[in-house]
Amino acid sequence: MKKTEAFLKWQKNTQEIFDFSVLVHYAVPALKQQISLVEKSVVTQLCRPDYYRSNKKNYYSSPNLLDSIKRRTAGYKSHVSDYLLLSLFSYFEAFVIDVIQEFLNFHGGISEFQNFAIRKSKNSMEILSNQSEIRKHKNKLKPTDAKNQPDRKHATRELKKTQFRFPSDHFASYGIFMLGKKIDDLKAREIPEVLINVLLIDLNTEEVRNFHNIRDIRNKIAHGQIVHLDIEAVTKHNNILMALANKVNKHVCEFFKIYENNYFN
Repeated sequence: MKKTEAFLKWQKNTQEIFDFSVLVHYAVPALKQQISLVEKSVVTQLCRPDYYRSNKKNYYSSPNLLDSIKRRTAGYKSHVSDYLLLSLFSYFEAFVIDVIQEFLNFHGGISEFQNFAIRKSKNSMEILSNQSEIRKHKNKLKPTDAKNQPDRKHATRELKKTQFRFPSDHFASYGIFMLGKKIDDLKAREIPEVLINVLLIDLNTEEVRNFHNIRDIRNKIAHGQIVHLDIEAVTKHNNILMALANKVNKHVCEFFKIYENNYFN
């Protein structure tokens, strides 16, 4: 499967935050063990940290420090799980924005992409419509009070063989324009709507519901509420986001990162 730059970035960020979680889950038990060794006088003091250092004498073996760190290690698994989910959801939000910006840039940016869509519509309206065969078939699709109605199915089939643009096609330029405005201030709650109605990705009810469930958990964490997460639960939530990211990446590569700059050549 081809991968967008946005997808590769998302993969890297996701792996790095999980790697950090692994590091913490090794580091905290090791730290707790070292505190115990200091308290038993097996070692003289804790290892000096890279940051939060002190030059106070006997600081790294002081009872106050040891008690303070022990308090901070309590419930660390829950805290790491919360921070992990916050990061993972933020990375997915960024991925959706990045992948849309990526294919827009692939087509020259918002303005050029929109102008190209306008040009195709105007070409259909002004040039193609003046060709006798196209005009003949197009006129058959217009309302008429004639007793004998034209064969509109045949006319439609014939127009589909040409570069003629039907009415719904003419809204493409406005859609690109609105996407450009939306992407600068895309809200998390709007992501499924954009994926479904703008990128035309088939998301079922369960996929949308699961996304909003993860979003709700993220919001609760961000507002200081207790959500009772653990690494297993976070991993399951991330699997859902991973499936969505794969789906979006595949869809964009298949249908949106396609050169069309030779359309008029």
